[in-house]
Formats: sequence, structure tokens, C-alpha cells
Amino acid sequence: MKRILAIGLALTLSAGLTVAAAGTALARPNCDVPIPPPACDDSPAEPTPPPVGSDKYPMGWLESWEFVGGAVRVSGWASDPNGGPVQVTVQTDVPPAVTRPANLWHVERNAFVGFSFTVPSSALAGVHTFCVTANNVPDGSQPVPEVVPLACPQYRISPAAPSGLTLSAGYQEGKRTLDVTFTDNSVREDNYRIDLSWLQTTPDDTPTDPGLPTTPPGGPSLPTPQPTWGAPIPTTEVGVARAVIYGTPDTGRRTWHFTHMPQAFVHVVVVSNEAGLTSPALSGGISTR
Repeated sequence: MKRILAIGLALTLSAGLTVAAAGTALARPNCDVPIPPPACDDSPAEPTPPPVGSDKYPMGWLESWEFVGGAVRVSGWASDPNGGPVQVTVQTDVPPAVTRPANLWHVERNAFVGFSFTVPSSALAGVHTFCVTANNVPDGSQPVPEVVPLACPQYRISPAAPSGLTLSAGYQEGKRTLDVTFTDNSVREDNYRIDLSWLQTTPDDTPTDPGLPTTPPGGPSLPTPQPTWGAPIPTTEVGVARAVIYGTPDTGRRTWHFTHMPQAFVHVVVVSNEAGLTSPALSGGISTR
């Protein structure tokens, strides 16, 4: 009797497990439909996207500018959809930067969005860059860049030109000479250049010494000239001749004494070189015949 009860209990448990398994298998197909319910979605949850901000970029234009007497004057307009007035900043190579509001009446924009002001800037020889930016007006939402560039123009300052050129021809030990005197006005130059050129019409009396320094009475001693090319030229050559002399950096009145000059009309050009730029030329001419 006990054996029969044991067999019956085993069959009953087996049947119950089979029914339970069948019930689970029947529930799963509900998750295999094309769009399963959230409880059946096994894919990883995507992060919630950040809110879309309403902050907008400022807009504007640098309409005109000029460099005058150690300063740049800028004019234009700037506005921001989120409010205003927009603050406009100008950064030159003379710190600090200068910021002013764009709150002047602008006819073409028909609004108080104009700006016009002056900022100190370098007057030294060279190429200079300054930048104008419009500062963002935030609205408290997702931020945009704090500043928007409007323009970064450049201006060029030439080195100070030499002045006061005087030329004097003469003789020394039976040879023709030429004195070149000028005022060097550059205070930061790399060097200055004296350029002599003439039309050699006869092969005689060609310079054999391109230049010797001279010391005016009571004046400072001068550096020895260093010719680069063009002197001396062969005594048999007839045509255009040229001698180029580079002087060391200096300021003030300078005199160079050239010996063994040809009998010709000599054209003289003097320039200063500074910050990679060449000054306006100082020129003149004299006959050494």
C-alpha cells in the first residue's frame, strides 16, 4: 500500500512541474512580438538627453577702423537675441584690453547696438594685430562660447626714415672722394643701408676701396663699413656700378667718407631696417667729375 502511495505522489509532482514549465513557456512569446512591453525589453536603457538650451550667439560686425597717433579707433555694431547691450572688447599689444557697451544708435540696424571707441595701440615699427570680440549675453540655459570674434585686423608701422642728407665731393691724395652725411632717426633699427650707384663711362679711376669711416671734429667714432657686393669692380668694366654699405644700429647724425670714387654722377639712397621692414628712402645725387 505504501509503495502504491509513493508512486502516485511521484507522478503527481512530475505532472505539477510539467504544468509549471508549460506555463512559463507560454508566457515568453508575449515578449517576442515586434514591439515588446517595457517589462520584456532587455536592451540597456539610453541616457536621458540634456535639455536644449535657448542661449544664442551674439552677432556683429567691425565696420571701420583706423590707427592714428598710438591708438586704434573701432566702429561697428553688435547684438544678442538674449538681451543687451553686448559688451565689445578690443585687445591690442598695449595691455590691458578695453571693453565698451554696444549701445549707440545704429541707423542701418535701427537699434541701439552701435559702438565706436578708441584703444591705445603700439606705434613701434613693425606689423601689429588687434582683435575685436563680442561678449555673449547669457540667458541661464545651456551656454554658448563666452565671446565671438568680430575681426582681427593688422596695421603696419614703417621705421622712421633718415633725414637731412648732404653730399660733398672732393679730392684726397689725388683721388676723388664723397662724404655722405645724414640723420639716423630710427631708435630700434637692425641696421641702416647706404646704396651708391653710378654709370661707369670710363674704365679708369674705379673705386678700389668701397668706403672708409670718418670722424667729424668733436663727433663720435664710426664703425668700419662692410660692403656687400658691387665694389670694387674690375677697372676694365664700363656700365652701371653699385656699392651697398650696411651700418651698425645707431641714432643721430652720421657721416661716411668714401675714397677712390669714379668720375661720374653718383646716386645715393639711405634707408633704415627695423622689425623686418624698410623705412622710406632718403635719396640724393652728386657729380664727382
